[in-house]
Amino acid sequence: MNTLLTFLLLVCLGFSSLYAQPSESAINKSLSSIGSPEVLDEIHALSNINDDYKIGYKTLYTRYKETQEEHQKIAKKFDEAGVPLFFSLIPYCESNFNPNSHGRGTAGLWQFMAQSGRTYGLKIKKDNDQRTDVCLSTDAAIRYIKDLKSIFKEWYLVDFAYGMGELKLQRLIQKNDSKKISVLFKDPEFPKGTRNHFCKTLLLDATIHHTKPDNDTP
Repeated sequence: MNTLLTFLLLVCLGFSSLYAQPSESAINKSLSSIGSPEVLDEIHALSNINDDYKIGYKTLYTRYKETQEEHQKIAKKFDEAGVPLFFSLIPYCESNFNPNSHGRGTAGLWQFMAQSGRTYGLKIKKDNDQRTDVCLSTDAAIRYIKDLKSIFKEWYLVDFAYGMGELKLQRLIQKNDSKKISVLFKDPEFPKGTRNHFCKTLLLDATIHHTKPDNDTP
C-alpha cells in the first residue's frame, strides 16, 4: 500500500509540475518584452491571470509541446525580423497551431482573412490558398505585425490590434485618452476575445521565453 501511495503521489506531483504556470517575475518579463510600461500588479484585470486562464493555458501549452519543433522554425523568422518572440505564439490562440485550420472566412496558422492575406502578398485561389503555407503565411504575418507597430508604436498594442482590428483599437485609445493596458481593459467595449487572446499568449510567452529551464518543468 505504501508503495502504491508513493507512486500515486509521484504521478500527481509530476502532473502538477507538467503544467506549472509562470511566476509573476516571468510574466513581468514578458510584459516588458512587448513594451508594457506597467507590471502585473499594476494591471488589476490581470491580478488572477493564472487562475482565470488555467484551462486554456494548459491546452495551448500541451499543443506547444507537441509542435515545438515546428514552432522553432517560426520563432527563428521572428527573431531575424526583430519582432518579439511573443508574437510567434499567436498561432496557438488563433488556430491551435494548425496550418489547415479554417474559420469564418479565415484560414491557416495566422487566420488571415482573404483580403488581408492578399494585401500582404499571399495568393488565395481555390486550388492554391497560401494562407495554409506555414512559411509564406508567417512571412506575411511578420509584415503585417511590423506595419501595426509603425501605427501603434508599442508592441503590446500591436497584439490588441491584431485581435480587434486597427480602427476599433484607435477608437478605444481616443475614448479613454490612454494606451495603458490597465485602462483599456477596464473599458466594457474592449473585446473579450482580444483580452483572452492576449492573456493566454502572455502566459505562454512567460513560460516558454522568460522562465529558466532549471526552475520550470511545464
